Amino acid sequence: MHVVIDQTHNRLYLRRGDELLHQAICSAGSGMVLKEHDGQRTWVFDTPRGLFRIHRKVRDPIWTKPDWAFVEEGRPIPTDPSERVERGVLGEYACYFGDGYLIHGTLYTRLLGRSTSHGCIRLGDDDLREVYQAVSVGTPVYIY
Repeated sequence: MHVVIDQTHNRLYLRRGDELLHQAICSAGSGMVLKEHDGQRTWVFDTPRGLFRIHRKVRDPIWTKPDWAFVEEGRPIPTDPSERVERGVLGEYACYFGDGYLIHGTLYTRLLGRSTSHGCIRLGDDDLREVYQAVSVGTPVYIY
């Protein structure tokens, strides 16, 4: 079993050998560049390419907002960690594949098929459920 993500066409394929088990429209990284107001830090919202592995699966994931999320919103970066916690924005499930990147749900299903994420792979609810149930820790994820 393995996952293949074609980020150029925003498609996710769940495969067992040469057999296609499931395909889904997804959203990959936008490529957008965000600079901090003082110019100290810059973020590029690309999805990484290469071979990864699912290293953790979570039901009802909680997003801990990184600094860039506050910069993007034009808000001050909080010093209290509890101000970074946001529930319900990642969907019912998340599959972590490394370095802060996940396969997760989205509140913006109308944007699926477009490169709009901050680097994660976003899926609709039904497709996310299918992938989550099919993969296990260690499943290879090929992104090109």
